[in-house]
Amino acid sequence: MAVTTSSSTQKRFRIEVVFLTLVSTVCGALAGGAAGLYASQTRIIITAPVQVIHSTTSTTPTTVTPTTTISLIPATRTPTTPLLPPAFLSRRSSSVAEIFRLPKGTALEDRLLTDDRLLGQAVALTSDGWLVTTSAALQSLHLADLVVWHQGHAFPVDRGMIDSLNGTAFLKITGDGFTPTAFAHSADIVGTEAVWQESRAGQFEPKIVKDVRYRRVPTEAVSSETATRRIVLSGTSAEGDAGGAVWDTDGALVGLLESGKDESTRVIPASSIASSFSMLLSNGVITHASLGVHAIDVVDFALAGSRGDLPTSGAWVHDDKQSGKPAVAVGSAAAKAKLKDGDVILEVERDILDGTADLGEVLADYRPGASVTIRVHRATGDVDVPVELGSVVTSSILK
Repeated sequence: MAVTTSSSTQKRFRIEVVFLTLVSTVCGALAGGAAGLYASQTRIIITAPVQVIHSTTSTTPTTVTPTTTISLIPATRTPTTPLLPPAFLSRRSSSVAEIFRLPKGTALEDRLLTDDRLLGQAVALTSDGWLVTTSAALQSLHLADLVVWHQGHAFPVDRGMIDSLNGTAFLKITGDGFTPTAFAHSADIVGTEAVWQESRAGQFEPKIVKDVRYRRVPTEAVSSETATRRIVLSGTSAEGDAGGAVWDTDGALVGLLESGKDESTRVIPASSIASSFSMLLSNGVITHASLGVHAIDVVDFALAGSRGDLPTSGAWVHDDKQSGKPAVAVGSAAAKAKLKDGDVILEVERDILDGTADLGEVLADYRPGASVTIRVHRATGDVDVPVELGSVVTSSILK
């Protein structure tokens, strides 16, 4: 049997469709409005009239005025905080440059500064092109074998000086407009402090200071004319990081990255770099105050049983068994002051040797020939010894 639909039924069906459509539209508008105003921190009262067609036989629309109050939850807006300290954001350009082995070819593809030619990084110290890197990064290459890449330009290296005090190298290129560097004082760097590693120009990585008095061989007697202490950071180094910068949050140089690929991140402290560079600018060569002893820092001395008369800190004057060099060099400032094997140097003037700096680092802050008082621990008691420091050249020309 065929199914038929009366005209009144069809009309009622159309009205219901229109009603549902209007109701859906109104509800959608209300929901969208509430969502859009959610973050505005206001209270909205819906008072606009809405016409609704009821599903009855009458087609006359009825006006309904809703009075529902919608309370919006205030949204807390936290200002965006820069990921880097302001000291880095205000720099004109990065102080870090790349050092490459100079290509020998003349064709365009032969002159590309590719990763396999990358030796390491360098840090600009002055605006006129003095830079510092590690001597290990240069791989015993000659001056003519080096090229510096900085801010889209390649620079030949005009002069170079190797410093045996701390294993650094100073390079001079012809240029200007570099961002100069301020130095952090080693005494201000403490364990668990946050620092920033810039192992590539403009690429910063937060690090934590793990150790401020690391020595590769703690029981090895080292010369008072060298600075072997290193700062150790969290994480490991990658290939090409050597010579990169480590900064404190004020943008001052903490030191240079020394470690190679996959090694713990070791840093040459900036304090000894600053004293060497000052001497280089003043004299054209790097000279430092000389004492002429070999000594072991006893702060981290691991010793079974009693320490006896040995203090818990200081530089223990001791011969170097590996090299055979004596504890006190003949004719040195220490020999003239009658320092001897077994003495423990506790202080140089007011600088206490508590492990936060090498004896060599401390002496680097004094001018050659200066008269100082050194406090020495001996079995008979502590004594103050007047010493006239000598002079030693720690630099050699990079040819």
